[in-house]
Amino acid sequence: MNKKKFVTVCLVVLAIALSLYLMDIYSTVGADMEKVTGSAAVSASKEKRDLQSSGSLHSDDSSNKDKIPDSIVDISSGYAIVVDKKQQRLYVFQKNGPYFKVFETACSTGKNSGSKQIAGDAKTPDGIFFATSLLHNPGPPETFGSLAFTLDYPTLSDKRAGKDGNNIWIHGTTKPLLPQQSNGCVVLSDSDIKKLVNFIYLNRTPVIISESINWVPQSHISASREELKKILTAWHKAFVEKDLKRIDSLYIEGAEIKGRKREDLHEKIKNLTFINKHFVLQPRDISILQEGNNAVIIFDQIFAVNNNNSFQGFYNKLILERIKNNWHVVDESSTYDTAAGQQLASVKDKPKDMQVLQTGEKNVQKDINNLVTKWRSSWESGNMKTYRSCYASDFQSREMDLDAWILHKSNVRQKNKNIRVGISNLQISVNGNTARASFVQQYSSSAFNTKGKKTLELKKVGERWKIHREIM
Repeated sequence: MNKKKFVTVCLVVLAIALSLYLMDIYSTVGADMEKVTGSAAVSASKEKRDLQSSGSLHSDDSSNKDKIPDSIVDISSGYAIVVDKKQQRLYVFQKNGPYFKVFETACSTGKNSGSKQIAGDAKTPDGIFFATSLLHNPGPPETFGSLAFTLDYPTLSDKRAGKDGNNIWIHGTTKPLLPQQSNGCVVLSDSDIKKLVNFIYLNRTPVIISESINWVPQSHISASREELKKILTAWHKAFVEKDLKRIDSLYIEGAEIKGRKREDLHEKIKNLTFINKHFVLQPRDISILQEGNNAVIIFDQIFAVNNNNSFQGFYNKLILERIKNNWHVVDESSTYDTAAGQQLASVKDKPKDMQVLQTGEKNVQKDINNLVTKWRSSWESGNMKTYRSCYASDFQSREMDLDAWILHKSNVRQKNKNIRVGISNLQISVNGNTARASFVQQYSSSAFNTKGKKTLELKKVGERWKIHREIM
């Protein structure tokens, strides 16, 4: 091989080597760029999700239209809040004939998936809970926002299952809302927690937290509904018949119910007296919620009737657990029909609206007083048009909507003459755009006379207060 050919071969070999080298470089760079591009795409997708998660009030998912979570077995009145941890969404449902989704927004739950087991596991618990207090400015706004609801986790069922931890809240944040960023709380944007406050009554509104919602048609009838209603019927029958052994048999502890709960139950039964047919002791406004093997039955009931013809209404909850396919009462909680302001008395940082009322803010007091006066006088006079105007269009009470309620009251007026309503000890509490007016009512007519505590649950419609629910 001559020198010229040798140089040519060397150049060719060098060119091939260089090509292979460059191809390798380009291949590596291309792979790295793919990674970068993919990462950017993921990041962009996450950013989009974050933006969608922060304050959206309506989901684009139309597949669940006209469906409800299967955890809502039945709601007679009020609201139910449901949290879907997988979708990072919070929903509020109300029943007014059919069920309505009255509020929906994004939320952030625990960093780790699954139901909370121990303190510090950064998981959000599954179950049925109730807000026990409302905190105003509970901490740094970027962490806790302006409002926080404390939840009653761990429940007795949670403790029975060996779960611990505490301080599970629903609270706001002023920071951008990111999915699964909490240490176990349910977090909303601060603007949304201010909206949610309109749908929560302390110790009354159920908060159902699920890993994932199972959506079912509104016509769906839960297999557990009749079983749970039978438990309530048996509990009530035993109560009315003063059958302590039968009541004990319904509880998970059986005859081992002791202490304050047992003594309180015995005292209620001992004092139970029937006066006449006008006192309806049947549970009213019954709501049933179920999450897994846990359920709650919520209802109003008149427990005690006194010798002076006065009576006391209670708001009652039966907490149940399913063991070996049988439902047992784990706990029973009854509270007097008290105003929200009394429930907040132990909270150090009371909401501003509560502080306003407690210092006698005249404009709010005047508006609600005027509504109560208008409601009372129209009922006494029989002016049903004015009487109806006192109620919100979505009024619900005793399983009646507004039309049914007005028809019922019109029939009552036809059968009763000389109706007089005396009101004393009026107490008003406000929670955002909702309020409660509680008072002692002295009712008299040609048919009967009664005296007892009554509560009007109110909501603001436009600039006017309306009655949303009546509790006696």
